[in-house]
Amino acid sequence: MILMILAVLLGLAYCYLIDPIASPGFTMKCVTYEMTGYYCPGCGETRAVHALLHGHILEAFDYNLLLPFVAIVVAYYYFVGLTTLIRKKRVMWIPESVPIWAAVLCGVVIIAFTILRNIPVWPFSILAP
Repeated sequence: MILMILAVLLGLAYCYLIDPIASPGFTMKCVTYEMTGYYCPGCGETRAVHALLHGHILEAFDYNLLLPFVAIVVAYYYFVGLTTLIRKKRVMWIPESVPIWAAVLCGVVIIAFTILRNIPVWPFSILAP
């Protein structure tokens, strides 16, 4: 459990300290973009996390529109899992399983976002990182 917390904190510290725009050699390039020239749903996430950690929420939305929403959900589930591990019981409400309609909706949103951000015409070009 301590290693898990340490890994998350180290990852966040790295994203906070290393500016992916000023020093692109210290961050990974998107394999999908490098091989195909198309943006994947995760393109721009490192820059968006860096912007979020520095309090630039609108800039984070500009790099990847989905990341701030995903960050809230992931942080919530991480916090619930962490408190459950520490207290040995559920502290907050969390569903036992995800309804099928919610999983399908997430998949449709991600696929639509991926397709739309690769259309090089305004207003869709706004979605590109």
